[in-house]
Order: sequence, then C-alpha cells, then structure tokens
Amino acid sequence: MPIRIMHVVDHLGKGGLENGLVNLINGLDPDRFEHVVYAMRRLGPNADRLPANVRVICLGKKDTDFPIQVRRLARDIREVDPHIVHSRNWGAVEAVAAARWLRSCAIVHSEHGLESDAHAREPRRRIWFRRVAFELATRVLAVSYQLRDLHARRTGFAARRIDVIHNGVDGKRFFADAAARSRMRAEMGIAGDEFCIGCVGNLLPVKDYMTALRAAERIGGVLKRWRLVIAGEGSERPKLETFINEHPEWKGHVFLLGTSDRIRDLLNAMDVYVLPSLSEGISNSLLEAMSTGLPVIASDTGGNPEVVVDGESGLLFPVGDAVKLAEQLISLERRPELREELSRRAVCRVREEFSIDSMVRNYARLYESLGRRTAAAPVSAAVRA
Repeated sequence: MPIRIMHVVDHLGKGGLENGLVNLINGLDPDRFEHVVYAMRRLGPNADRLPANVRVICLGKKDTDFPIQVRRLARDIREVDPHIVHSRNWGAVEAVAAARWLRSCAIVHSEHGLESDAHAREPRRRIWFRRVAFELATRVLAVSYQLRDLHARRTGFAARRIDVIHNGVDGKRFFADAAARSRMRAEMGIAGDEFCIGCVGNLLPVKDYMTALRAAERIGGVLKRWRLVIAGEGSERPKLETFINEHPEWKGHVFLLGTSDRIRDLLNAMDVYVLPSLSEGISNSLLEAMSTGLPVIASDTGGNPEVVVDGESGLLFPVGDAVKLAEQLISLERRPELREELSRRAVCRVREEFSIDSMVRNYARLYESLGRRTAAAPVSAAVRA
C-alpha cells in the first residue's frame, strides 16, 4: 500500500514553495506514494500542474475568518486519513496542531523562506506558536542552513533538531536552448548585441526589485545597448511602475512583463540573471537560471550563498547595494569570457548539488521512514512527544 501524504500549504499560486511542491510530487514514485494537497486559502496555476490522480482540497480560508482553523483541519485530516501530514511555512503551521490532536499520523513541518527581511521582528505570538509547532512535529525541515539557524535562534528550538533538504531544479526542463533564445529575443525585440538583464519572481517587498531599478539608474549612463526585464506580479507593481515612469529615458530599456507561463524561454533570452532579495530560502528561480546556463548575481542573504559560490558559480552583492550590483552588471557586460565561465560553473554546481533527483530522493527517504513507523507502531508512538 502506498504511503499517503497530505501536503498542507497556504495556496497553490505562483511561487517557489508551490512550484517546488509540484516538482516533488511529480518526481516521487506513484506506486510508493499517494498525495493529497490541501490549500488553506486558494488554488492557483500550480494546481493545474499536479498529476490527475492527486486529490486537491481547498479550505477557502478568508482573512476575516478566525485565524486558527485547527478544528476544521482536524476534521479534514481525519477524513483523508494520511500516514503523514506535511505542512509548509507559517501559512499552514496550524496543521501541525490539528494532526497532533488526532495522534493518528506522523507530522512534518518545513520552512521554505521568509515573508520579510530576515532582520525584521516577528510578533511574539508567532514565534511562540512556531516553537510549539516545532515541538509537536515528528520532523522539522528547512530548505537552507541559514533558514535553519535563523528559526533556531528565533524560537530557541535546537538547530540540530532541524534537518535541511535543499530545493532541486529540473535540468531536463531548464537548460540552455539556442533556438528558444533566438525565438524569444525576436518576439521581444531584443537585438543580438543588446545586454539583457532579467529577474523572475513575485513583485513583493522582500524581493527588493527597487534595488535592481536603482542599479539601472547607474548602468544607464555607462551602457548603451541594455535592457532590464522583470517577470512577475504582486503588491509592489504600482511602486515599481511609478519609479520607472519617473525615468522617461528608460523607454525601450525597462519592462515589467507581468505573469508569464514561459519562464524557460524568458531565461534563455537573458544574458544575466539578478536576484536582489532582502531574504531567501533556496530560490527556485535562481536554480532555474543557473541550470539554464545564465551567469547570476544574487544578494548575499539567506540560502543564496549556499547556492552561489561567489566568483565561481556566480556573483554576490550586499543586500540593497545598488552601486555594487551596477558595477557587477557593467563588468559582466564588458567581459563575455567571465559570463561564459560563470555560466559553465553554474550549470555544474546545480547538477552536482541541487538536482531535482537529489531532492526527491531525500524526501522519499524521509517519507518512507515515517510512513513505515506510522503503519507499524501504535498510534501514540507514531509522533514524538
């Protein structure tokens, strides 16, 4: 009998966590694992990428609802009857309490990233509830060592009790494709000698695309043939649009593309990828860019230094430092041989350290160990006290 896993997430919209979950489910052996995906708030485009045999449930929680939905979650967990409940991030953390209340399955909780700057203060009640959830869970995971250490420091929960499984990228989907590059650049009107800088991600404050725009202010007076394209949607779009409109000289240079379902082709059209986030777990978009063979420039925060070896498989810059970012962009535009070397090493790094196969194997081992315990042990022993 396959191990039934109930994955609980806040939503199934566009995002690294949601994309990673779908990649994981698609990679796990369907003869060994059965999946139910439970969205607390809403579905979204990633729901359409799930296999047809995966059951999807949406609670439809509203902001006006009572913030803790333990009773409703417990009822739904009982109905699904999983061997394992796996909740991800703060938006789904109450599933830990609901599953522990039932005492009928193993519980995994994982942290995939932060909603704001890593230095921002969290409410005490959130820190307290997260600590309680960590204690109640059978296993606690993080996608980076930095994120593990941050939550250990904030909650007082021992770092040695938090396992790390890095995100993985699908090298069969994201790879350098000359035909896709030519086609996409032609569609977007990007000339062969035009230096295309790209960003992909939700337009949220934590992604700090304003730093990319401030870097563009500096490169505009140095480079003649350049373009900055940002793909994604979010609450920061009006602010970014206002800033762009204040620079009429950027017409034909800076574009907000909105949401796109052609990320693979967009990445191939770029010459360099920029990730300016204030904080990150392990960024799926960064891994995808590296797998595509792009030289990358990322902020020195969160899990980014675990992915990018500065000066070898990419470049790092201090968070919010538009001057340094501009200098690095100018250097890469002027040194195609450096771009080629960073590109080659980026591909090697993700294949060796951050492949989707490695990620899937790690989760499969975890789920099998917990699933066997749950099936073999008495219910009261299936979760750690």
